[in-house]
Amino acid sequence: MKYVKDYMNKKVVYLEPEMNIFEAAKLLAQHNISGAPVVKNGKLVGMLSVSDILKTIKKKIKIKESEIPEFHLLTVTLLFTIKEKVEFTKYLEKVSKIKVKKIMSKIVYSVKPEDTVLKAAEIMEKHDVNRLPVVKDGKLVGIIARADIIRALVE
Repeated sequence: MKYVKDYMNKKVVYLEPEMNIFEAAKLLAQHNISGAPVVKNGKLVGMLSVSDILKTIKKKIKIKESEIPEFHLLTVTLLFTIKEKVEFTKYLEKVSKIKVKKIMSKIVYSVKPEDTVLKAAEIMEKHDVNRLPVVKDGKLVGIIARADIIRALVE
């Protein structure tokens, strides 16, 4: 039997609810990840993905779908880097005041370290999520992603 604890990443990049969305985007881009858990006082309170950030930006700055490149981590990096240089800076300033807690997913699916990798895969498939926080005694202790599941299947 293969367990989550044997395949999870124990060095979890996490976000805080009071971060603004550009701070969150920068952190995700720096670590080349597409989403992360949101933690307050050690407790898991939500999840935020790059697509959540991009949807919010598109909605707030009211630009056409065709004017934003297809989802890609490079997109987030570019948005952060050029935020001061684009002509709609005033809109971006408004967007920069938006906190992670306002746009994060509050419904979070998670697993325990002693759960099987198969259970984690089933939860990911059922809820169409790419990563699951690993929680023990109410505390975030790791994260398992689809790539970790695949690694478990081939080992």
